[in-house]
Amino acid sequence: MKDFTMVIPSYWGAAERASKESDEIVFDHPTLLEEEGTLGRLLESLEIFGEFAGAVVIISAANAPQIVDEVEAKVESIIKPFRDRFAIAQISQRTVEIIKQNLTEQGVSEAALKLVNLDNYAAVRNMCSLAGILNGSRYTIFIDDDEVFTDPDFLNKVAESMSCRIDGKQIEALAGYYLQPDTYRLDDTKVPTWRAPYWNNTVSMNRAFDQIIGRGDRLKPTPFVFGGNMTLSLEAVKQVPFDPRITRGEDIDFLLNLRIHGITFYLDRELSIKHLPPPSAQSAWKKFREDALRFLYERKKVTDHAELKLADLQPYPGEFLGDDLEDRIEKTCTLLKQEYQAQSDEQEAHECDKIITLLQEKSWEQIDTKTWLQEITAYWQECTAPAVGLGIPG
Repeated sequence: MKDFTMVIPSYWGAAERASKESDEIVFDHPTLLEEEGTLGRLLESLEIFGEFAGAVVIISAANAPQIVDEVEAKVESIIKPFRDRFAIAQISQRTVEIIKQNLTEQGVSEAALKLVNLDNYAAVRNMCSLAGILNGSRYTIFIDDDEVFTDPDFLNKVAESMSCRIDGKQIEALAGYYLQPDTYRLDDTKVPTWRAPYWNNTVSMNRAFDQIIGRGDRLKPTPFVFGGNMTLSLEAVKQVPFDPRITRGEDIDFLLNLRIHGITFYLDRELSIKHLPPPSAQSAWKKFREDALRFLYERKKVTDHAELKLADLQPYPGEFLGDDLEDRIEKTCTLLKQEYQAQSDEQEAHECDKIITLLQEKSWEQIDTKTWLQEITAYWQECTAPAVGLGIPG
């Protein structure tokens, strides 16, 4: 397949950091600068395609501003051996600043340019979209650096499915799925006891995967999407941004944004990639807090938009967008706190109390997500219109 850009975000943290809890930007498992990471392994797996006709862009994201130069140098050392095999570029924080300057010269406002950064998962995904737009590519393929390609027909399947029309409309958004590592199902035997009663998203996701991936037509509308295996048309990435208010779960939130704009994600049951993530060192309370805030915000988005129906999002993420969400969060926090207390870890237990306090403050209820999404969409389109084919700075 030609005329595509494959975008690969790569997340990095400071070498020998005493405590990852002080990271200024929350990423699940950033690679430490002293480690080799998984990016090289993914790039090696591109050999499975033989001739590679598209462009590859690595988005290098640092979890603290003081290491951005080191991250750029580290990523450059990893991608250098591949430069003679295919067209590959890096977008670092330095590149982002050049892109912003170039867009300023095209008349883009400072307010709109606030969307162009690498400050969280959603922002990094927006930069992935912008990379495809700058290249003027017909398709932008989102891949994560902790994956490997095992299907030599992957790109052909993308081209085949993206060329389909369903109900008279061209497919603009295509989802694949993960092999983890050999099945689409998650291991539900290792769910922590504190999460099992009220926050067993593993079981919920497996039900959704069985329903959408495990049976039926090859192409079907999906209520979930994997950020590391999705393809968007140029028109889709130009029109719709990832929401920067989402710091985790930005892929499914983006699915909601697309639906609001009349674009449906279709999952291809034959489009898989092997997912080999490193273990996450992030504290359980922090990951849970980000999930809780994410679902509270997304539920408000569903409430604010008539285009979104909870029934269409079942069983996942819909099971975590219902009226019982606050109750689920509070009870899960209580169980996690008890676990920390059993380990005599009062500091971590106190973090659970903070989550319950956030729950009681109900700050998400004050957000008019409809007005907010209209605002950021207008800003995003202001950025993307002049960016098409502008090129990625060297």
